[in-house]
Amino acid sequence: MNIDVGATLIAVLTLFGIYSLMAVSLNLEYGVAGVPNFGQALFVSIGAYVTGVTYTRLLPIIAGTEAIHPCGSGLGTALQLRSEIMATQPVAGFVNLLLTFIIAAIIGGVVGFVISYVTLRLKQEWYLALVLLVGGEIVRIVVRGADDLICSHNGISGIAQPFYYLDDARTGALFFMLLVLGLALIAYIYSERLIRSPYGRLLKALREEENVTRSLGKNIALARAQIMLIGSVIAAISGVLFALNTGFVNANDYVVTLTLDIWVMVVLGGLGNNRGAFLGAALIAIMDRFTQIAAIQLNMSGFPIEFNYVRFILFGVILLLMLRYRPQGLLPESPQTTDAHTVFSSDKGNPA
Repeated sequence: MNIDVGATLIAVLTLFGIYSLMAVSLNLEYGVAGVPNFGQALFVSIGAYVTGVTYTRLLPIIAGTEAIHPCGSGLGTALQLRSEIMATQPVAGFVNLLLTFIIAAIIGGVVGFVISYVTLRLKQEWYLALVLLVGGEIVRIVVRGADDLICSHNGISGIAQPFYYLDDARTGALFFMLLVLGLALIAYIYSERLIRSPYGRLLKALREEENVTRSLGKNIALARAQIMLIGSVIAAISGVLFALNTGFVNANDYVVTLTLDIWVMVVLGGLGNNRGAFLGAALIAIMDRFTQIAAIQLNMSGFPIEFNYVRFILFGVILLLMLRYRPQGLLPESPQTTDAHTVFSSDKGNPA
């Protein structure tokens, strides 16, 4: 099987950008604030489900036509309609994408804030982890059984990325890759500034010593709910991009294993360090893509074992080894996150 190096590189970089958003989201929640989120797939899926709804119901209205029910007897007609709109009306596609980002961010942020604010009022924050883990599966099962949302277990196909209108498919994929990487860079810059702010230091204080922070009069539940809101917004946006990258929205893509993948990225790269989150996302994106290529080649050669399952075993082994031998990750969190240490040292060396 011949491999197109250019197309593979674009695919890997696009996946890296999407994974980076997911990893930064979890790193803010758990790496910085110490809030365990085992329902990361839930917030990613919110973005994907919103994408499925907007691209089938809202996009035709923006383009000036009547929306067609995307499921059942209207499946083929609706698919043809949205494909024609994305190919001939790029403005409608970009407007719909912007609205999709906004709607997904609002819903994801509200869900993350409400659930965390209620559950984190308890002393054991791991209750939130269980609520999100179970809640993510409940939402997935409900959506999978709902005929009118994303066509039940069939899902919705033909979810085109915004540069679909370009004649050259590779050029469109290249521009989409740049869009994804740009959003990942914005998320990185924002999260770095957040970590170095007084609010970021409050979150680290909560992670390190909750009782002392509470004794200083800080609202612990509200602070953690706020960081869950921010992380959930980033995760929902990554879900929109994930759906656009695959061109397909199906509830089976947002199972617990997706949450495991994101945890491996953060733990592998380094908890509390956004550069580590990016490194973990890059390594997992490369492993993900090349294990898929290996699986295809082995299946074509008649290999008796389904190699795709090896990927899950490999990620689990990586997570266990990192937790056992290098829990701080490949790029550990820096002990100094502000310039206050340097300023203080210089002031001591140069007394007035």
